[in-house]
Amino acid sequence: MANNYYEGTGVLMLDRVTPVIKALFGAFALDENYPGDGLAYIARIAETNDPQWSDVQDGLEALAKQLGIPMPDGDEPMLAPLLERMAVHFGTDQDEELENLIEHHRFEDSTDLEALLLIATCLNDGHNLVAIQFEGCWHCSKPKLFEFGGDGCYLSRELKVSRSSTQELQLGEQLRKAILAADAEEASALIALEAASLLAGIRDEPFRMTVRRRVAERLAQTPASTSR
Repeated sequence: MANNYYEGTGVLMLDRVTPVIKALFGAFALDENYPGDGLAYIARIAETNDPQWSDVQDGLEALAKQLGIPMPDGDEPMLAPLLERMAVHFGTDQDEELENLIEHHRFEDSTDLEALLLIATCLNDGHNLVAIQFEGCWHCSKPKLFEFGGDGCYLSRELKVSRSSTQELQLGEQLRKAILAADAEEASALIALEAASLLAGIRDEPFRMTVRRRVAERLAQTPASTSR
């Protein structure tokens, strides 16, 4: 029987590690001293640490008590109402993205970095987290075909860029078929879809549309003029 694993390491880009950062990312084997210079190490290691939303809730509950924030009613407080009270404490209870996250996120099982980034930026106790960089990989205890791969992401409130090696394999196969069939329509559609996916990662819509127009203008230029 083969076992599959996912592991990864990354960094938090911030001014300093604070109680909020420890509460949110402590389960990621957080190391505030490495690599330093505004970067703090995080990791998700198979069979060692698999950060769960329950870890985040435990961390925030302890922090809320230290800050004197009243706990939600009930023996087992849910994370959503706890986040609402902490947002009020930090003056970010009107943040639309956070409100949407609290309303729709299930906060179950493994944590996701994009949600943690949003929460951290809304509960800023001086950490000034601006972005997260993370690289991960899948691997198998047996050398089975296509049971290995990797992914990487760059996350900030302004931008999300995320890719996996599986996506690259799929794109390569689809693009090759289009080329062999001399199907310029399909090939161009695939490339346009890739560009649209990258543009979608820009969160500021007016700026995203400006960049989209400039990309279209650059692609319309002749090869000789694009190098200038």
